Amino acid sequence: MLFALKLTLVPVFIAGVTLGSRRWGPRIGGWLNAVPMVAGPALLFLAIEQGAAFASRAALNTLAGLIGVATFSLAYGWAALRRPWWIALATGWAAFAVVTFVLHAVPWQPWSALVASAAAFGLARVALPRLHGAFRQAPPPAWDLPLRMAAAVVLVVTVTELAERLGPRLSGTLTPIPIASAILLGFTHAQQGATAAIAFLRTFLPAMWSFVLFCFVLTIALVPFGWLLGFAAALAVQGCAQALVLLALRAAR
Repeated sequence: MLFALKLTLVPVFIAGVTLGSRRWGPRIGGWLNAVPMVAGPALLFLAIEQGAAFASRAALNTLAGLIGVATFSLAYGWAALRRPWWIALATGWAAFAVVTFVLHAVPWQPWSALVASAAAFGLARVALPRLHGAFRQAPPPAWDLPLRMAAAVVLVVTVTELAERLGPRLSGTLTPIPIASAILLGFTHAQQGATAAIAFLRTFLPAMWSFVLFCFVLTIALVPFGWLLGFAAALAVQGCAQALVLLALRAAR
């Protein structure tokens, strides 16, 4: 039953964000991509299968690992100006891997990881290149959506099935690997150009503050309240924060 849920829950999230991005454009797509559609289910399955204490430690490492996601986004944005999507993607993943490796040994605490991750997304947003030109419109190929869904499922199943061997630290570190965001960003870049990719990132980065809060609440709430109330609280905080980000982005336009 739980394995079947892994195979269905994440693809539904990916499909929803993809279709929303196609309907409302890359800016809203970037904002939608901050929904915890991959890391959230992965941490939920860890909590159910491995216990609240295990998932809490994993959430702490996911929170710290978001610094690598901010680095990935910034590296991709600058590479996209002059390089095709696949080189920009390789550049972003390389940046993520280096930062994650360097920070993996840091003895993170919830508050220090919260401040560091929030600051990383804020700085990355400020350091992004400016938008130039108009978006290019191109119809997506038929295999676009199935590939996005399959890649996300592979990450969730791999991390959760190997969690007992990996332990909470490594499981949490691997959870924020930018698979879903890389897929959405890479396809946006390939189909609509670098300007659309950067527009995606300019809303994705501030929206990720809500994801930072989601992981932080999980870190501190899972053990005292259990996985059900812990995830309810985290989702409530994340939803409110993401709504506020959207209002701020609209007011700034």
